[in-house]
Amino acid sequence: MSDRMDPMDPELNDVLGDPELIRIARLLSRTTMPEAPLDDAFKTGLRRQLMTEAWKSAEGGNAWWRKLFAPQGMAWAGAAAVVLIAASVVFYTATSPAGGLTQTVEIGSPQQDSPSVPIHQAILVSFNQPMDHASTENAVQVQPATTVAFRWGGDTQLYVQPTSGDLAPNTQYQITIGPGAKTLAGTKLDTPKTVTFVTQPVPTPTPPPSPSPKNNMLLTNQAQLTTAYPPSGTTYPPVWSADSKTVYFVGGGGALEAVPAAGGTAKTLVPDGVSLPAMAPAGDRLAFVRNGGIEILTLASGSTSDVAVTPAPTTLQWVKGKLEWGSSDGIFTVGDGGPVRIAADPTPDGTAISIAPDGAHAIFQVADSLSIVEVASGKSTNLCGGGCATTFEGWSPDGTRVVYGGVIATLTGRTISSLPGTSISWSATNEILLGSDTGLYEVRPDGSGLTRLADGTYDMPVWAPDSATLVFVRSGLWVATAPAPAPLPPATDQALTVVSDFMDARLKGNADHAQQYLDDAAKAIYNSGTPALIPTGDPSFKRFYVLTSEVDPSAANTVRVVVRMVFASGKDEKNTVEETLTLKREEATDPFLIDAVTASAPRDLGKGPEVIGVKITATEVDVTFDSDLVPTSVGGVTLQDSNGMTVNVTPGYSDRVVTLSGLQLTPGAHYRLVVLPTVLDVGSRHTASEYDLDLIGPAPDATSGGAAPSPSPSPSPSPSPSPAPSAGPSPSPT
Repeated sequence: MSDRMDPMDPELNDVLGDPELIRIARLLSRTTMPEAPLDDAFKTGLRRQLMTEAWKSAEGGNAWWRKLFAPQGMAWAGAAAVVLIAASVVFYTATSPAGGLTQTVEIGSPQQDSPSVPIHQAILVSFNQPMDHASTENAVQVQPATTVAFRWGGDTQLYVQPTSGDLAPNTQYQITIGPGAKTLAGTKLDTPKTVTFVTQPVPTPTPPPSPSPKNNMLLTNQAQLTTAYPPSGTTYPPVWSADSKTVYFVGGGGALEAVPAAGGTAKTLVPDGVSLPAMAPAGDRLAFVRNGGIEILTLASGSTSDVAVTPAPTTLQWVKGKLEWGSSDGIFTVGDGGPVRIAADPTPDGTAISIAPDGAHAIFQVADSLSIVEVASGKSTNLCGGGCATTFEGWSPDGTRVVYGGVIATLTGRTISSLPGTSISWSATNEILLGSDTGLYEVRPDGSGLTRLADGTYDMPVWAPDSATLVFVRSGLWVATAPAPAPLPPATDQALTVVSDFMDARLKGNADHAQQYLDDAAKAIYNSGTPALIPTGDPSFKRFYVLTSEVDPSAANTVRVVVRMVFASGKDEKNTVEETLTLKREEATDPFLIDAVTASAPRDLGKGPEVIGVKITATEVDVTFDSDLVPTSVGGVTLQDSNGMTVNVTPGYSDRVVTLSGLQLTPGAHYRLVVLPTVLDVGSRHTASEYDLDLIGPAPDATSGGAAPSPSPSPSPSPSPSPAPSAGPSPSPT
């Protein structure tokens, strides 16, 4: 063995002249260098620093063991220690992979474990060290089976993008990097690494929000009509002319006055003693109570006719052009020979306080309760218990709903919705004004769409017949114009809101809240335990989504919604159960309630392609899958009629969606979607078993729900310029 270091650095040979130091250095120098060595600039700087420290510590050439205990020897010992430490650093950093990176390859993703990844988004997989592109891409596996393209952000960030442009909605994805992936240094993954997440449902287009003026002021054209209102004593709501151009009101001393809604001087029509003014539907006559009797003013001529009544009326109402009134003796109308009683007081001490616009029912105040009387039969029903004697607030325009005590109720007293105020006016277009000393609101009868129109005092609001103009009281009588209400959502959207709230309550284990969305028939079904209202056990109820929804043309105010419930053990989704919910409402202004439910048997996940959405129209059925399919296999998606006969149609396929087009479905008829096990995904897996879904032929204007093809996503941002993506199939593991 030579005493010199042969090809080693000559500067180190000169410094390390001692044979023993040379031998140690030679051993260290024989270490195999890695493929990714230290940066040259770093090595040069480190070597220069070591040389400087060595020259400072050693100024002679004698062997280290001869001068070990001399002062110079101590210096040499220090120099040797410095060299050994430096050599160890060089040895460690030189032999560590990729210039100091650890051997273990780790991955991460911002989408990891997310329950709501946007479908228009590439999946980012980040590595803790530079990766070999080709081997890493070949090691990617996607479940469900999806054809994907790749692009890189440097060597540590891999973007995985479905070639169809987006991810499937309502789907759990698992992006696995298999052991075949290598680092740039040649290190292979020791075990597969997986990123798991769930995608969002297909977004529902919503109109842009209307700009909110300052101070919550959505009213326009506010103007004061008169300062002489309200008068002292009993105040009666103003009444409108049929053309919404004139307001009639009872002013000081009981004078009946009229004022143009556009502004102007009020005109006195009757000088005194007027109460309970009521406008005829045609707008040609105005009835009122005066001196204990009824007077009817013909507006065009100014002439008045009298109706003698006993006792004095307590309420007036025009019904189909004919005047009716109520008192403590019952409900009356004008007959050929005078007053005719058409309904009796249900109790000896009751008093009629309101008659429905259609004349079919009347409200009587009986002590501290309200009683509703069916005029034709005389049958009475206690509307509420004690404490609501003076809280009756009005009717719906068609007379099928009553408002009292801050709630909207059926004629049998069943609560439909609650209102956050008691000074109300119900328009002909089914918008409700809620006035108070602090603000004015608008709300739909089912309780949705609550909008604050203005801040301030807005007492006793009254809609005009045009359902756009209103009057209100604020130290005088004022007029204003309300904004057009937002369009009423389609029936399916209204039903889906109920379903979403119902399922959320079940997911949270809140049985009491969930039951609020059930009618008596549905409560009985869930109370039987089949299906369970609150699912328990393992696998546990993890999430849900709507598979399809449609209006049932064969039944009024009925919507069918198929909800898929997903059950999981930990992060691993195991199976699904589908519940078909039938939602009904008595009137179009009522909220939907779940009336019936049927549940499917559990269906295992991870066995092959799954249907995740169905959209049905009169001429087409779109079936969305979670996987990319082999196009030649989509003939296994068929439609059967109510007799089990296959409907003749040729399916089309694009971007996970199988389309059955050219149909002429009969409204209200029953059909069955059938997906056969012959359907094949790009991972060469068949549908695990036949899948069936019952559908109803929609009306031509029906609104359907469920997943549907989505527009192509905009490009995902890249942290740095990236090469064009490389495409390749990435089938699911079998």
